[in-house]
Amino acid sequence: MASVINESDMVFIADNAFHIEKSPEYTNLGNGVKSVEFVRVMNNNLLFIEARKTFPNPYSSKENRERFKSQLSDICDKFVHSLNLFAAIKVGVTGYPTQRDFSLPERVSLFFVLVIKNHEPSWCKKIEPTLRAALPRHLMKIWRPKIYVVNQATAGKRGLTCG
Repeated sequence: MASVINESDMVFIADNAFHIEKSPEYTNLGNGVKSVEFVRVMNNNLLFIEARKTFPNPYSSKENRERFKSQLSDICDKFVHSLNLFAAIKVGVTGYPTQRDFSLPERVSLFFVLVIKNHEPSWCKKIEPTLRAALPRHLMKIWRPKIYVVNQATAGKRGLTCG
């Protein structure tokens, strides 16, 4: 059986994954730094996975537009902070190695993946460009991450979740 991580009422496949949110590197930092759930390597792709049960539809009300902006900002912080923390760990700044069963290929493509449990696929597609535009320009130029927003069904088809 594959390793799994339970997050936001979803079961994620965690083969070759680093549970950064539960790592001492992250938990010892205290307030002010945010983290995605975990980092996983799949086929030379380095995936930073953030999971959510729900996400506001910005087109339904003014209140939801404000909640959407706030949650989008939070997710951007999580991707940026997690990438910085992961890079600091890998270059040895933190003094902690990643898990022994986590290996990183010599060359990877970077992906920021937001999985929203029961979100409509059409809503997911509308979030992607907004999320891409909200991430810092320098990060987009230097790291060139691909951005994906998917629901649980699509995450399952792409081998990210079980069931």
